[in-house]
Amino acid sequence: MRRLPLLALALLVLAGCGLLNGGAAEPPRGAGETVVRVGVMQVIDTAPFYLAMNKGYFRDEHLSVQITPTKSGTDSLPLLAGNHIDIGFGNWATLFQAQANGTGDYRVLADGSQGGPHVQIVATRPDSGIHTAKDLAGRTVSSNAPNDIPLLALKAILQADGVDPTTVKTPIVHHADTPAALAGKEVDAALQLEPFITIARHQVGAVPVVDLFGPGPAHDLPIAGYFALSTFTQEHPDTAAAFRRALERGAADAQNTVAVQQILPTFVSGVTADIAKEVAIPVFPRSVSRDRLQRVADLMLTYGQLKAALDVGRLVQ
Repeated sequence: MRRLPLLALALLVLAGCGLLNGGAAEPPRGAGETVVRVGVMQVIDTAPFYLAMNKGYFRDEHLSVQITPTKSGTDSLPLLAGNHIDIGFGNWATLFQAQANGTGDYRVLADGSQGGPHVQIVATRPDSGIHTAKDLAGRTVSSNAPNDIPLLALKAILQADGVDPTTVKTPIVHHADTPAALAGKEVDAALQLEPFITIARHQVGAVPVVDLFGPGPAHDLPIAGYFALSTFTQEHPDTAAAFRRALERGAADAQNTVAVQQILPTFVSGVTADIAKEVAIPVFPRSVSRDRLQRVADLMLTYGQLKAALDVGRLVQ
């Protein structure tokens, strides 16, 4: 579909070499296949994507997927702007804020994950003296990215419990680094998702303080998904539609807990089969809901992450 700059191509080759056990790798590109470059995180939320890769669903749609690993949604935005990827993955708050700020004009291609009990938490060390959300006042809680969905959920929970969210310091520590950050006492607590919740529990004895998407103001909030620049979807509507269809098949497979547990060790470093059996699994929507996503934008407006209302419906492809 397009020529890759040599540097970008080299990065993609290196990225492909980083996949563990070859679990997500497809066979070499065949004749007539369209190359689509995807920036994607290695977290449980992307299990449907890796299931689709593993099962050959993209190949069924005549797509050859090239992966660029990312650590947060904020990584995908400059990669899209620089034409290094075609499709990004990230949390909805980061995307909606970028849209509102005029960073780019984006389109939502597919939903990725939705919150549920215990899938993302605030965790701490057993000796931290932190037992409830109120104890987080004045403390340091790591965040994977500035103003992302977990941080938005935490702000809502803190305010509901009478804690001023601005009193909580939120340095950036990427998900995979949170077990070490807790062990080294670099932070008092950490915003975590799976499988790093389970890894930290094993390595550090980490304990949960706040269930971000359990009962409360952020209950079952949509977390993350796949998006592209509007220019890509306008110029390549068939490719965008084919990507969505393949991913929806992966999401259907991800309704099977065992399938998620089996695929997880193939693309997340440090995850064993035993750890995979313990993780809390998010909801994997099989289609995009404008109403669900609008709830994120409305909550962002409430807590000051958006300065004006954002109509999410116009972004849904």
